[in-house]
Amino acid sequence: METKLNQYGMAPLKPINYFVYGMGNFASQLSWTMVSTYLSIFYTDVFGLGTGAVALLMLIAKVWDGINDPMMGTIMERTHTRFGRFRPYIVVGAVFLVIFTILTFTVPGFGGPAKLAYAYITYIGLGMSYTMTNVPYLALPVVMTRDPKEINRLNAAQMMGMTIGQIILNLFVLRLVEWFGHGEQAAGYHSTAILLAFVALPMFWAVAALSKERIDVKKSEQGSIIEGLKLIAKNKNLVCALLYSLFNMFGILGRISVAVYFYMHCVQNFTYITIFMMMQMIVGTIVMPIAPRLCMKYGKRNVGIASMLIQGISLIIIFLGPAESIPFNFVMMVIYGLGYIAGPSGSGMVVDAIDDFDLKYGYRNDGMAFSFSGMATKIGTALANSIFLLIMGAYGYDSMFGLRAQLEEATDPGVIASLTEQISHIQFGIDMCANLLPGIVFLIGIIPLLVYNLDKPGYMDKVRDGLTERNKKKAEAEQA
Repeated sequence: METKLNQYGMAPLKPINYFVYGMGNFASQLSWTMVSTYLSIFYTDVFGLGTGAVALLMLIAKVWDGINDPMMGTIMERTHTRFGRFRPYIVVGAVFLVIFTILTFTVPGFGGPAKLAYAYITYIGLGMSYTMTNVPYLALPVVMTRDPKEINRLNAAQMMGMTIGQIILNLFVLRLVEWFGHGEQAAGYHSTAILLAFVALPMFWAVAALSKERIDVKKSEQGSIIEGLKLIAKNKNLVCALLYSLFNMFGILGRISVAVYFYMHCVQNFTYITIFMMMQMIVGTIVMPIAPRLCMKYGKRNVGIASMLIQGISLIIIFLGPAESIPFNFVMMVIYGLGYIAGPSGSGMVVDAIDDFDLKYGYRNDGMAFSFSGMATKIGTALANSIFLLIMGAYGYDSMFGLRAQLEEATDPGVIASLTEQISHIQFGIDMCANLLPGIVFLIGIIPLLVYNLDKPGYMDKVRDGLTERNKKKAEAEQA
């Protein structure tokens, strides 16, 4: 039976394509969420580093991680194999990701400067392995199909994979650490990392096997690296989409990195830590399937603006509200989770900017564009992790456990009042980093969306029709 082609001259993607592609981001979370949610507290409370040392480590590692994303993009754009430009790197990168995830959550049997050097080497190695795997993974939709509806569905699938992965990680990681470690956290984190890493590996390989690259870029179409960088800067809409991604990830991942501190020391209810850590992700998973329809109806930019408003305002309200109220935190995290409606918006805007630029200038820098998208995410994460940890350190977080221990033993009312005031001061700093600052960042992220202008009704349909016609004429000319 002959396969019916769509208006872009391609066979429609099948449900298995969406499922497997979404599974790739699920696999990513088995490393990424483990790192973004628990690595800070692993380093400070298990590995034995101070907040200042952790902040500097994360800043240096993540900035370098962001810088090597464009390097990965240029390598991808100049790779031409019978398996495609992107998929071979997923196969190889996943192996290194497994190795460095395990090493990062391993406490070595030595201390001093060598121990700090070990943390730098393993964390930087983990970031580079993630880049090698995830940059080509995120770029796959743009070479799998030209149909904007299919691209939106692919991006929604990977966002659903992300949120489901985050939910499962937040639901089970601390339980696994306790179960594997039998009271020894170092052993628990190490064994948990081994389990999650080896579960992720076959998922990445499945993505590489079943996500076929059907849009080829000829070698002759590639310019120099410097030219590619100049064209990235020239693409105003791409820059706006990347800035939106930076601020969005700064807010989301920055909050995730310190949220566990907020629930431990401000909410002070250990029973509900896991629920609060994954509540927004549960809501996000529920609303994610309607995201492509919202993007098609209202435009990716407008959905992105609504998302940033929801997330920004809800976090500011949490900061202003009663921190120890369980019902209040529960309701606000449900509202915050509604911000996940913009799931595919960022990636979709990047794809639109690439297609628009391709039609106007005849240059398709998809690999480099998605590498810059990854760079924006990582630099946003680096800034958030480092800034928030430094602020918490400035407010005295390193002394929190000692102060609590003194408070439990204190009997003098004056001493009790002084210790309580110091703890409240630290709690304010934690609350500010977990809620107020990410909320402000979300609101700032609306600015580049106001400049982005590819959401005019029918505009991108004309762009893709133009690309289809141009490529058809080029193919006919080559045959002649």
